[in-house]
Amino acid sequence: MLAACGDTAAEANGRKKVRLTYGPISVPKTRGVFEKTLNDQGIDVEWVGPFPNHAPTLQAVATDTADFSFGGSSTPADQALLSGNRLKYVAWATATPRLSSILVLPDSGINSVKDLAGKNVAVNKAGLGEFLLVAALEKYGVPRDSVTFTYLNPPDAAPAFGSGKVDAWGIWSGPMELAEVQYGAKRLFTDGDELDKQIDFSTYLVREDYAKKEADTIRKVIAAYKAEADWVNTNQAEAQKIGNEVSKYPQAVVDKLVAQNVQTTWSLITDDGIAQLQAGADWLSDRKVLSGKINIADHAVKL
Repeated sequence: MLAACGDTAAEANGRKKVRLTYGPISVPKTRGVFEKTLNDQGIDVEWVGPFPNHAPTLQAVATDTADFSFGGSSTPADQALLSGNRLKYVAWATATPRLSSILVLPDSGINSVKDLAGKNVAVNKAGLGEFLLVAALEKYGVPRDSVTFTYLNPPDAAPAFGSGKVDAWGIWSGPMELAEVQYGAKRLFTDGDELDKQIDFSTYLVREDYAKKEADTIRKVIAAYKAEADWVNTNQAEAQKIGNEVSKYPQAVVDKLVAQNVQTTWSLITDDGIAQLQAGADWLSDRKVLSGKINIADHAVKL
């Protein structure tokens, strides 16, 4: 356990300031309850972003332009740690159902994972998309070198997919449902339907020095995020309405997101969290999605 023992986040009036990264759609940022909760505890929030996916938020934290990564994929987090960034896992989450999928266009002629041989698939490098494609090819016995991995982040992958410049796209919920409505995209391989355990987890990371000095702030921030996730779990329609103030999705996309009723369970890092993150990291390392082996316990803090 760590005790709060520093004042790097302190302001002149004795309050704290925490710099939080956020994505294109952020219910905690937009709803306002999260920020008030922390303000009432003496913590002022500065939002840094928006970011399209987890990897650039990790870089923002590593370079001290933000304090928390934004609850994104553990795969790029593991790779950031392997690349030497001095970060620590402080929270993780599981999701049910797991909806991230490989998408294809309705007229692509691709009807099974085996049909991806000789095709070009957009994925985010060392991220959830790449993990999903590797898992799909392995499960259905498709040689990895028979498929072209095109490394694109979602803002570039979406138009490439919609215009047919790539044949398929590994992507998560939100952009996925938008592609279904805009392009008639079909789910070829879906994480929760195809894989018997979760490999990639939602995660928050902070700098190593921040973890040592600001344990109390971290606990309060993660508690506020957990409360927000619990609210979303029981108020899906309202949460999507709030998110859509930013995303401006067509109503058909919002309806899909609400109907899927994804339940997210957040926790500070625990022994179980370390074990599950380790199992996922081992799977990714064994398949060379990650550049090497990692010992999660060396990069995680139990608060």
